[in-house]
Amino acid sequence: MKINHAVGNEYEVIVIGAGVAGCTIAGELKRKAYKVALIEANSSIAQETSSHETALAHPQIGKKINKLMRFTKIANQIANEKWQSAQLFKGAFEPRSDFDIERINHTNELVIEMKYEENAISTFTKEEAQKKVNLDRPGIWYETAAIYSLPKICQIETKVLLDHDVFFNTVVHKIKYLENRWHIYDSNNVLIASSKAIVLSGGIKTKELLKDANIDLTLRPVRGQLTQFLIPQESELCKKLPKTVLRGDGYCLPAFKTNDQNWLWEVGSSYDEDQDDLEARGESDSENAKKALALVGCEYLQTNDLKINKTFVGVRSASKDRLPLIGPILGHHGLFIACAYGSRGVLWSALGAELISAYVEAFLAGEVRLRAGFLTGASDELSEEVATSVSPSRFLATRASNSKPIFPVS
Repeated sequence: MKINHAVGNEYEVIVIGAGVAGCTIAGELKRKAYKVALIEANSSIAQETSSHETALAHPQIGKKINKLMRFTKIANQIANEKWQSAQLFKGAFEPRSDFDIERINHTNELVIEMKYEENAISTFTKEEAQKKVNLDRPGIWYETAAIYSLPKICQIETKVLLDHDVFFNTVVHKIKYLENRWHIYDSNNVLIASSKAIVLSGGIKTKELLKDANIDLTLRPVRGQLTQFLIPQESELCKKLPKTVLRGDGYCLPAFKTNDQNWLWEVGSSYDEDQDDLEARGESDSENAKKALALVGCEYLQTNDLKINKTFVGVRSASKDRLPLIGPILGHHGLFIACAYGSRGVLWSALGAELISAYVEAFLAGEVRLRAGFLTGASDELSEEVATSVSPSRFLATRASNSKPIFPVS
């Protein structure tokens, strides 16, 4: 795509942020034939946390059915249907040290109650796990889990956009609501574009854009570090390396052999709340090494068998209840946000794009009251429970006052 330097363009929707969240929203809206602009501070799509090639998405089964289990089922199904060409590995295994017969039976009952398709989630004995993933530990196999390339998802979603509707190297300094439209300005107070609706999907940067309105979204940065280890061929660990993706306290990819017969193994990730530095940390690599050994049941081995080959550091945003913020900012006509995706960027991007699209569609059609309830029956995936659970209003309502925050008009 070319870099767009034109100013003053008018759109129906402007999406700010071209990571996986913003790209999926822009793509979804464009496919519905809306005039959409995508604005990004960097020189291309997927340049920060979304630049990483390996992101795990999977459904979830716990001890009892909860919101997160229901939502991840929906989101994982959407991701599988939309982005198969972005999948690098299929399936994931969750080893469980507490998996006795009673627990296995209970898990199988939950899978049936959740109405998963046949074989979507299966329980393995340690003998079955040994055969399937080279791990002599019982656990849960997620057939529909996958490792996705975030840049590839962004490419898939933005290929429907026109070159002149994508603004790269464009830092949004402020937003204003004037004459029933949102106006986007750069640091020189030059108008970039305007629109009826605006979606803020720039992660932690969303918080900065809303400061003028005295809106505090309680967003917090979360630093994550992944480590790719080099394992010498003579290490005892080589016999225990998994054939597939493992998840648990962290996750790992299948190990692969190098030309010199050593092994490379990627493991992640740390979850450091309220931290946003991008420098690699030795302590994070050490923690990832411990997680790796625990995943394959080799806690007894020394972590010095894992030599650091390379690292990746990204900063995500999260809310205080770990659910994302997706929906309208009530009291601000046509203002929507999609952020706080945390470590489930693929899943929330899949679900968030459909949710924001439904909201924007209702808004542009003249829907005045953007309550969650209007989504009921809109599709098989969207429901009032999903919308209200991720709505920004769940936090903003607790700080409501008699004086409604207003964006500056000059």
